Amino acid sequence: MRQHLPRILLTLLGLVLMAWGIVTPMVGLFGETTDALITHVRRQGGERNEVIPDRYTHVISYRFTLPDKQTVEGFSYVLGPSFSITTPHAPGLIKVRYLPLIPQMNTLEYQAYPNLGHLIVLAVGYLLAFGLWREKKTKKARRRVGTGKKTKGKNEA
Repeated sequence: MRQHLPRILLTLLGLVLMAWGIVTPMVGLFGETTDALITHVRRQGGERNEVIPDRYTHVISYRFTLPDKQTVEGFSYVLGPSFSITTPHAPGLIKVRYLPLIPQMNTLEYQAYPNLGHLIVLAVGYLLAFGLWREKKTKKARRRVGTGKKTKGKNEA
């Protein structure tokens, strides 16, 4: 069992990545849009070690109210400058998309629509979850046929 533990954990990680790669674009395609109140913005860690300078990771916490007056909270990671994150919609408000059946599945509107990043996460998740299950061929099974020396016959001499 101990020898299978890394394989099980990588498979679970792959399934989680696949779920994220599928659900987030679904929120963008089938979700509802609403305004959310930004409750907290926090810069996480230091400057990112990237080619573009002055980029930091921020965590934006927000709260929105559904039509039935239920309040839902969420958060998202955003890249931005060192001082603050701008809200293009209105000061203190941001557009959020959520699934009407499961409003806890929500994200910022501009992060929700399908893009290449979702496809890459989905592909990596698939490789982690199912690519590890393939059985590898042994060396004996891959042996080439007809690689031995040819013997000279009477016609060739």
